[in-house]
Amino acid sequence: MQVKVLSRPVSPPQGGKAVHADRIASLVGAVPLEDPLEVRVEPEARHGDVVLARVIEVNPAYPMLETNGQEEVDLEPGQTILGVLGSRKALQGFSGDPPARMKPGMELFLLNRGGVIGECSAFHRDLGWPTRLEYVGTLHRENGPVNLKDYSLPMVTDSVIEVPVILVVGTCMNAGKTTVCKQLVQAFSEKGFTVHAGKVAGVGCLRDPLAMKEAGAREVLGFHDFGIPSTAHLETVAPVARSIVHHLSQSKPDFILLEMGDGVLGGYHVYSLFEDKEFMNSCVGMIVCANDYMGVWGVMKWMSQQKIKDFPILVSGPVTDSAEGVRYIEEQWKLPAGNAFDSTGKICSFVLQSLMPWLELE
Repeated sequence: MQVKVLSRPVSPPQGGKAVHADRIASLVGAVPLEDPLEVRVEPEARHGDVVLARVIEVNPAYPMLETNGQEEVDLEPGQTILGVLGSRKALQGFSGDPPARMKPGMELFLLNRGGVIGECSAFHRDLGWPTRLEYVGTLHRENGPVNLKDYSLPMVTDSVIEVPVILVVGTCMNAGKTTVCKQLVQAFSEKGFTVHAGKVAGVGCLRDPLAMKEAGAREVLGFHDFGIPSTAHLETVAPVARSIVHHLSQSKPDFILLEMGDGVLGGYHVYSLFEDKEFMNSCVGMIVCANDYMGVWGVMKWMSQQKIKDFPILVSGPVTDSAEGVRYIEEQWKLPAGNAFDSTGKICSFVLQSLMPWLELE
C-alpha cells in the first residue's frame, strides 16, 4: 500500500483517522489489512499492538525495513510505516521498550528491521541511534486496538513432546546458529528426511525463519507466530518452545530443529528454557555455536553449574573456522566440533547419532 494520509479521508467511526501506510513491516504480515487503515491515538501501550508511525530521521547505518512482501527496503523521511510495539535487548544492536503511555506525535524509534517499534534505551557504538519516528496512531477494529495476538496461533504448554528435538544455541548474536540450521536442513532434506524448524527466542524478523524454509524445512514457526514481537519481556521462553514443538509435531516430521536467538545468557531469556527439565529431556542433541574458546568454555561451565541434562553436544560457529579451533576443542574438551561450511557431513553424522544412538557411524 502506497501513499500518505488521504486528502479526503473516509470518516471512520468514533473519531479515528483514515490513513495509508507507505511501508508495512514483516511482523504485521499475519494481520489482515484494509485500505485505508483506521488508526486512533491509544494511550495504552501493549506489546504486540500494531501502530502507524511517520519516519522523521533515518539512520544511514541501519536504514532498512523488512516488509510484509519479504523484501528489505531503505526507509526515507516522511514515509509512514506500520509496525509493532515491542522490546529489543540487543548486545550488537539497539535496545528499547514500548513507552509507558502513548501520546500524539511522540518520538519513537525503529528498534529492528522486522518492524519492532518503541522508545530507545541503548544504542550501539557502531550504529548510533536508530531511525527516529513520530507516532501517528494505533490500528483499530470494531472491538478495539489491533494486537498481533488477535491473529496468532494458540499457546500450548502442557503437551507431550514425542518428536525428537535438536537444539541450536549460541554464545551471542552472529555466532553462526542460522548458518548451521540452514546447512542441516538442506542436507537432510536432500536425503529425504522431513525436517521442521522453529525459532524460539529473539526479536521479530522473518529473515532467519525464511532462510530455513528456503533451505528445505517443510514447516517453520517462530515466536512471532504466537503474537510475540520479541521474547525480551517474557519471564520464560519455555511455553514458546513447547508451543512451537507442539504445532510442528502434528504432521510427524523426522525431527525438529530449534534455533535459539541471541546467546544463552542475555536479554531474550534463552537460559530460561534450560529450567524446563521435561522439555530438555526431549532434546536428543545440542549444537553450540561460539565465536571463541572462552565462549565454548563459558557455555559448558554454565551448563555444568545448572546441572543441565547430559546429552550429546557438538561445537560449531566461527570458533571452528580454523582447523586449529576444531583440534583444540576436541582435544581439550573431548567434544566433537565441525564447521557448517567445511564439515556439514560431520555435523549430520552427529545429528544422526543423536537421533539414533545405536548407529555406528565412522
